[in-house]
Formats: sequence, C-alpha cells, structure tokens
Amino acid sequence: MESAAAWGAGCALSWGISDIIARFAGRSVGVLVATCTMMMVGAALIAAIMAASGQPFDWRLDGIHWLVGIGGGTVIGSIFFYHAITHGPVSLASPVVACYPAIAVPISVALGARPDPLHWGAMVATMGGVWVVARATPASDRTAPEYAPAVIRRTILFSLIAAATFAASLTAADRAIDIYGPWQTVLMVRLIGFVALTAIVLARRERVRLPVRAWPILAAFGFLDTLGHLLLYTGLGLPNGEYAIVASVGYTVVTVVLARIFLREPVSALQWGGVAMVVGGVGVLAAFG
Repeated sequence: MESAAAWGAGCALSWGISDIIARFAGRSVGVLVATCTMMMVGAALIAAIMAASGQPFDWRLDGIHWLVGIGGGTVIGSIFFYHAITHGPVSLASPVVACYPAIAVPISVALGARPDPLHWGAMVATMGGVWVVARATPASDRTAPEYAPAVIRRTILFSLIAAATFAASLTAADRAIDIYGPWQTVLMVRLIGFVALTAIVLARRERVRLPVRAWPILAAFGFLDTLGHLLLYTGLGLPNGEYAIVASVGYTVVTVVLARIFLREPVSALQWGGVAMVVGGVGVLAAFG
C-alpha cells in the first residue's frame, strides 16, 4: 500500500458509490441536513479510529488557517454538489465536478506557479470534456423533473461552483497534511463542516426530520464520503502523491455507471467520450505535476 495510485483508486470507488447514496440522502432529509449528518458521522468515525489506534493529536496552531480553509471550501462545495446530484442528473453533475484539478491550474498561477503548455493543454482538454458532457446529456422523453432545461442549467452551474471550491480546498489540503497528517486533517475538516452546517440549519429555523428509515442511508453516506477523503489524503502524503489524484478522478466513471444501472439515467456514447476527456485531462495534469 505504498502506491499513491492504489489509495486514489480506493477513493474513486468510495466516492463513486457515495455520490449515488448522496442523491437518496438529499431527497430523504434535504441537502443541508444530509450534508451536516455526513460531517457528523465522518468526524465520529475518524475520532473513534484515532482513539482506538492511539493516533496522536497535534495541537499546534500554525496551520489552523489551512484547516479552516479546507473546511469552508468543503462545506460550500458539498452543498452545491449535493444539491446538483439531488435535483439534477447524477451522470451530468459528477463529471463536471471531476474537473476540479483543471480549475486548480489558474489557481496555481495566482499563487505564483508557471504552468507549461502541456498543463494548459490538459486543462483545456478537461474543460472541453466538461462541455461535451453538458452538451451531450440526452434529452429525456420522460417527465422526470431533473431533465427540465432550467434544472440542467442549474446542475451545470452548481457543479462548476463545487469544482472551483474543491480545487481551492485541495491546495490547502496539501499544506495541512504536511503539518497534521491525513487523519487529523480529515477529522478537523469534518468537525469544522459539522459546526458550520449546524449553525446554518439552526439559523434557517427549519424543522429537522430524521426518520428512522433514513438512518442507514445517512450512515453509509457519511462513512463512504469520509473514507474517500481519508484515502485520497493518505495517498497525497506518499511519494508521487499526484497519482492519487489521477486515480481518484476515476470516481466519475463509477458514478456514471451506477447512475446508468440503478437510476436508469440515459448516457450517450458522446457523453462517455466527454467523461473520458475529463479523466484523461486530469490524468495528464496530475502525472506531469
């Protein structure tokens, strides 16, 4: 398990299944409550594992701003992403969000990096794949509300916003992991997200309902999403950690396949081509730094 790509592949499998479960979780209790519960389950899971395994907790504060940045970005990105896959086609939202490493290229430029032409080309290819996926999403003959033109447009917009915030969060995560390690980083991000979302839910003064039948869905959602982050962050901390990102973006293939099988979403050959462009573009970006 010294291979960063192996950890990324595990992340892809976890996130691919988690995205499908997130749709049912969001429709069961609402996006905000589902995301808040996911953060709570994740924090409890990581805290229990750390306590049982004797993992040390680092109390230093010099990297706290990175943790707050990741937590804030994760909260914002998660709300937009889970809203997109709850109300729109999963096979559209997932590939669009998967382009987040490409969006990280202009962010790196703002931070002083000078990408090579290869990096810019891979970014263009990735975003071109997103465009193909968006344009090739089959029009449904059914009356399913998720295929209404307004919902499709909102799904694309929300997924792009989520991708941008995840890209910024990934930049901060790399620095936080160097200070706190993957376990504590995931734990703190989950705690920050839980506190922030709880405050939002309370401020909205909406009645929160958690029916018993939704508990297994919410528990599975929290477990798989957190496991994916832990696997990715562990891979990032290994030599050639960029390969973890390459493998993790394969989650969109898992998600689209599951959406086709279990949600009966139509996926055209051209849309599969767009998914391949996204995965390939991200692979080039990560493989060449």
